[in-house]
Amino acid sequence: MAGPAPSERDDSRADGVLSSRTILICALAVAAIAAAACWVLFAWYGHGTEADRIRLDGIRTVGTIVVGTGGALALLLAARRQQTAERDLATKRAELRLREQANDDARHDATERRINELYLKAVEQLGAGQAPVRLAGLYALDRLAQENPRLRPTIANVLSAYLRMPYDLPVSGPEPRQEREVRLTAQRLLIQHLIPDASQELFWSGVELDLSGAVLFDFAMNSAALHNARFTGARFIGDAWFHEVTFTGTTRFDDAVFDDDAWFVRATFSGSSDLGGAVFRGEARFEDTEFVGTIMFRHAKFQQAARFDQALLRGVARFSGAEFEHSARFDGAGFMTAPVFDDEAATQSAYFDRARFGKEAWFDQVSFTNYTTFENANFDGDVGFDGTTLNGAPYRPPQLQSDQLSMEDTV
Repeated sequence: MAGPAPSERDDSRADGVLSSRTILICALAVAAIAAAACWVLFAWYGHGTEADRIRLDGIRTVGTIVVGTGGALALLLAARRQQTAERDLATKRAELRLREQANDDARHDATERRINELYLKAVEQLGAGQAPVRLAGLYALDRLAQENPRLRPTIANVLSAYLRMPYDLPVSGPEPRQEREVRLTAQRLLIQHLIPDASQELFWSGVELDLSGAVLFDFAMNSAALHNARFTGARFIGDAWFHEVTFTGTTRFDDAVFDDDAWFVRATFSGSSDLGGAVFRGEARFEDTEFVGTIMFRHAKFQQAARFDQALLRGVARFSGAEFEHSARFDGAGFMTAPVFDDEAATQSAYFDRARFGKEAWFDQVSFTNYTTFENANFDGDVGFDGTTLNGAPYRPPQLQSDQLSMEDTV
């Protein structure tokens, strides 16, 4: 029977693995040596004398020691083999982790490249000349933000920046109307992600809205939660709805223009709110609205009725230089700190029925015309009506005229 090929023998020697034939020969040799040793011992010391027994006991003791030493060496070799195997296993596991990490890094890099490509392509679509292409870009950005939450603030800023771009109101022709539809879509996509009561999947937290100078159509953001929202110089065409909106941080509506009715019913303003210089061409509705912090209406213009019925002003409220061309109603409103209606503020009709002024109330230099009433209003602190006029004549509420405690105009 032919032996293994030379290449196989070389491989076995290179790998250090004993062949089955070698193991069998070694086992037979050990058995032969053991048999020969037993035969020699019985031949020399098998006569049964006391001296032979003593010699056999000595040999037995030496043999036990030798066998024990061999066992100890075998255990040592086994432990060494186990240690080597464990090291090899640990090395393989480390290599596997490195390969998995490399694969994860490769997948992450591929995902990031794909996201960047989709983002850049969608942004490029926003600059396309065709309205359908711009619409596709808006929806692509929205889908990308939904799938990647960390991109939501960035994409919200992109959508806001698109709305802040200059836009002339359409006169005629299909192209301006198409751009209006694109802007309405951008508004809707933004608004739906700022309403906490919507599904958790749709709400984007941590978004700060900046629509300064934007032209907005039929803007409806009811029940939204806005932090550091900026609408400085924005123009609202059609009714603007901020019903039950929660404003926190710094809120800016200064110099904004509301072409139609503005609805802030049951809204909450917390922090610093600035509506200075805002122009309300339709009705301004602030019924049941709560103002916490500082609210500024300096030089605001209310060209139609302004309603603050049941409003609660817990912070500083300044109406200095404000113009109320029609009625200003504060029926049942609560002023927890001093409202300021000075610096030549002007109003046609003013209704402060059942209003409560918790601390100071300043109406210096206010010009009331037509009808003004403070019926059942309560003044808990100092009041100032210095230079206040009604139809050109000095004016003070009737309940203050009979009060003898510090009722000079300069109080």
